[in-house]
Amino acid sequence: MTLTPHFSFEELTRTSHASLQDANRREAMVYIERLKALAEMLEVVRARFGLVVVTSGFRGPSLNALVKGSATSQHCKGEAADIVCPATAVPDLHKWIVTKSGIAFGQCILEMPPHRAWVHLSLGAPYRPAAKCGMSLFTDDAKSYTLKQY
Repeated sequence: MTLTPHFSFEELTRTSHASLQDANRREAMVYIERLKALAEMLEVVRARFGLVVVTSGFRGPSLNALVKGSATSQHCKGEAADIVCPATAVPDLHKWIVTKSGIAFGQCILEMPPHRAWVHLSLGAPYRPAAKCGMSLFTDDAKSYTLKQY
């Protein structure tokens, strides 16, 4: 199912855990409108950098538990995606989203655990309290987060 010109439902609900793929997509069906809003945000990134690779999108309860995700993660409501863009370095992607994109995000997190890196991008208001929107953060362990200012 097409959500936007360059992003599909299948892409935003894909998991490498094959045994949970069908259940994850069934659980995502109630979040179609949120996934469309998320895909619209990703279109802005694609317009600047070309290919956007979604490494983690919607995570239903079983998948979220398996990957040890936060129970309050916006991934669980179709409101967040972890992304990389082959055309740019992850830190540069994060900086552009935060400083130049104009995207009204909830959180933009530069995640850099050892030997990996991605940007977590989530929907802002009304999906997240306005006071918690526009948050630019950094983590290298997915446990502690610090403000990331440019």
